[in-house]
Amino acid sequence: MGKRIISHIIGICPAGGAGIGAALLLAACALLDTKVPPSQVLIPPALDQKPPAVAPPGSTDLAHWWLSWRDPLLAALVRDALDHNTDVRIAQSRVAEARSLFAVAESELYPTVSVLGDAAYARIRWQEKPPLFPSTSNFDVEGAGLGATWEPDIWGRNRANAAASLADSWKAREDLDDARRTVAADVADNYFEACGVDLRIGVVDRGIASLKQLLIYIEARYEAGEAYSYDIDLVREKLERQRAKEAPLVSLRDSRRRRLAVLTGRAPEAAPFLRPGPLVVPAPPAGRLPVDVLERRPDVRGRSDQVGANAARLYSAKTDLLPRFGIQFLGGEGHIHIDGLPGLAGAGGLANLSVYLPIFTAGRIQANIAANDARLVASVAEYDKAVLGALEDVENAYSARNALDRRRAALFAALAAARSREAAAISLFEAGRKTFDDVINTRLDALNDEDELVQVDTARAVATVELYRALGGGW
Repeated sequence: MGKRIISHIIGICPAGGAGIGAALLLAACALLDTKVPPSQVLIPPALDQKPPAVAPPGSTDLAHWWLSWRDPLLAALVRDALDHNTDVRIAQSRVAEARSLFAVAESELYPTVSVLGDAAYARIRWQEKPPLFPSTSNFDVEGAGLGATWEPDIWGRNRANAAASLADSWKAREDLDDARRTVAADVADNYFEACGVDLRIGVVDRGIASLKQLLIYIEARYEAGEAYSYDIDLVREKLERQRAKEAPLVSLRDSRRRRLAVLTGRAPEAAPFLRPGPLVVPAPPAGRLPVDVLERRPDVRGRSDQVGANAARLYSAKTDLLPRFGIQFLGGEGHIHIDGLPGLAGAGGLANLSVYLPIFTAGRIQANIAANDARLVASVAEYDKAVLGALEDVENAYSARNALDRRRAALFAALAAARSREAAAISLFEAGRKTFDDVINTRLDALNDEDELVQVDTARAVATVELYRALGGGW
């Protein structure tokens, strides 16, 4: 955690030696010593939750997990989202920004060389002038030269700043990967929810068609004197209740379609048309260890980079307590001319060594060090939080998929029993041993079980998507 960034800060501590110089270096080394607080999370050796049926280890490509559904439309939507999603584009721009800022910080390690030049013109009206001078004189100066400044990085301050910027660029890249992970999962979630709602609409339509047939059947029996008007009213009531279910489902499906359009960088009016079939949910991946999850999750990796960046900034802040040195050089030539005086011209150079040592800053440097130290401690806590959250995500996703698999098995058996009971109720009604109310209720029970089975299959698909998201798939 954060260790790789510290290696970019070159130490100044002497391996041995004696004398005042070595003692000063040892004192500076002790002052600049920056240790990253350890993580307080104990990573378990294995995951607790595992579903009963899992895909063989290594059979799933986590980077492109959506391909395991073998759905061309889903694959196309995810591909469009990864290319055009606004969150991904924002993250890509931040990567470019972070890389440029690293180049700025790294440039402080090298001298700054510049070309200097100036020219001035003035007109002087003399109030008291030397003899033979005109009352008004022209004055012009021209000069050009080369300048250079450099601050030797004796204590590693500039290297620490560059290392912090490098860690920021790494974190920006992890944020980009995390945006891709999130966007791929969001697309799949909305796609399966839209498909599931569309399948539920199909169940409602089949229920409407079935109740229409029952209405025709009971009206014929009423005309034959074998049923009551009560039975006709009962079917009509159930038919209208079934019709009332359709509009909210259509609205929900269309909202998911519009969300898919926005996720793929399109206007909501360009929502894709879906061609849903049976929701076939693949077996979840297996063979993943907690340490594998943490190494793959870009949000956890980014938090580790943030720890390294804050450690480097703390090191940099500590160097403000030590002397800073500067080297300046200026060389060039110039010309001065004043009317009435001979022209002056010459070339020369200046070399300067400066030393800066803070004596009294009203506690500003110490407060800045304390602030950076607190920031480092907080970033370690944020890393621990990300680790715990990642492990929780995986356990919850496996647990949800496990529970939904068991629920689906029970519902499938219940649906088969409901359809058998429906057929028996019709036979018993025709034999005079059941009321028509019993026929209607068994028909609706079977439809409700079918609708619930579709909802469970949708939830299984979404839970599997969340499992892939939790495992760090999608980039």
